[in-house]
Amino acid sequence: MITILISNRKGGSAKSTTAVNLATQLSKESSVLLIDFDTQGHASFGVGSFPVEESGSHSIFEGSTLSESFRPTVMDNLTISPALEFFDVYEYSELQGVLKNRFKKEQLKEFFDFCIIDTAPTYDTLLKNSLEVAQCVVIPVIPHHLGVIGVGQMFRAIYQMSLSIGKKAPLIGILPVMYNPHIKEHKENLEKIKKAFGKDKIFSPIGVDINLTKQFETQIPVVISEKRTKGAENYKKFSDELREKLKR
Repeated sequence: MITILISNRKGGSAKSTTAVNLATQLSKESSVLLIDFDTQGHASFGVGSFPVEESGSHSIFEGSTLSESFRPTVMDNLTISPALEFFDVYEYSELQGVLKNRFKKEQLKEFFDFCIIDTAPTYDTLLKNSLEVAQCVVIPVIPHHLGVIGVGQMFRAIYQMSLSIGKKAPLIGILPVMYNPHIKEHKENLEKIKKAFGKDKIFSPIGVDINLTKQFETQIPVVISEKRTKGAENYKKFSDELREKLKR
């Protein structure tokens, strides 16, 4: 099982949109588990489920198994572990290794080819637990100045965590989102990101598409929508590029 973390410490950077469409696209050919670690539950909504008040993904920090939280989604091969809506992360701020332990004890690698984790824009025990199991981290970023800063902060968080647990740093990829090539600021900041972190870490960008917002109302990810959209094509291309990177 390949575990892919979708994360950025900056809010509003299309993390849930990316997690939902990546998980859905991968599930067309593989068995996928989507863990919604953001208590807002947007990733849960995005695949036809809902955040819950009990037996959610966060319940593992209260002693439950992860599999107790599993729910069906819009895709047969895609399982969601929905967010626990009122989980107070600060009550469990020192707990690490919990998710890693659940992966091992429940032998999830026997049931899933991929695990996608969507996290909140915070550096807390949920992100640390996710980084402990992640083989790959995708950082969605809006290409403006604060977005560039956010990528740098995320890189530091990843490497600090890897050093603290003595683990090899995961594969890191940067996904430009809400990108408009006609906006000078977007083009300039994308170049800054390439120079700072390397062209090889940059995925093809996701353009602006209102359908990416509407999908949460319909609970149908754009990559399986009957309507042909720019967002769907962009996310399909991103998924293909990610698969290729993971093979190397």
